[in-house]
Amino acid sequence: MINPITTPTTQPSLQDLMVRFLANRSDAALAAVESGEGEVEPHEVAAGFRVDPRAAWTDATNTLTAAAGSLPPDWATLVNQPAAAFAVPMAAGNFPQRVRDLHPLLTKFEPAELRPSGTQHPTPGLTGLRSWIAKNTTQPVLAAGLARLIGDFDAAEKLLPADAANERAALLWHRGRCDEALAAWSQMPDSPAATFNRGMALLFLGRVAEAKPALNAAVAAVPETSGWNALARLYLSVAEIHG
Repeated sequence: MINPITTPTTQPSLQDLMVRFLANRSDAALAAVESGEGEVEPHEVAAGFRVDPRAAWTDATNTLTAAAGSLPPDWATLVNQPAAAFAVPMAAGNFPQRVRDLHPLLTKFEPAELRPSGTQHPTPGLTGLRSWIAKNTTQPVLAAGLARLIGDFDAAEKLLPADAANERAALLWHRGRCDEALAAWSQMPDSPAATFNRGMALLFLGRVAEAKPALNAAVAAVPETSGWNALARLYLSVAEIHG
């Protein structure tokens, strides 16, 4: 078993960060460990990164209190699309394995280029998933999260209940209204999602010194069995490297 990342006192190697983040999340991590290679560039490992749809679904429904049930149509197709994300909030529909390419995070960290701009187009296709979203209005938070995930922001906003504060802040974030999202997360009571999202938002708004204590709190708040804990540790390492 690979030990979890602890708060680093010295800059960890890129190989260590990549392997630890992907551990138990894909077959790429195991391949990296078994190969015994001493020099592995993050983008080279990520190229072989296949997301386990079930693990991604578990993390995508982490914030929901009710059981999410079986995987929706097109989920496996969606989670293994090559588009990379970097600044991923903990919210329904999102999953930490979206962070595929660690190279921009660990080398030349440019927060403004890595956070959402709100200009992306909806993901094409995925007819089965879109039909599932339209039919599952009894699960509005999950349906809205999946609509947000595929870039249907207007549909997501219509579906969201008024009291879904974390989800509304995540929608602001994905729409590129990142300062507003951080303000919303900062006003929420402490919870694993709110704590994680404050730290993530501070990091990608370039407020690295403020991000460190928030991310430390997220590492403590999010269960170690969750992929979100691994992502919190990764973001904390990024803050340590570039802080």
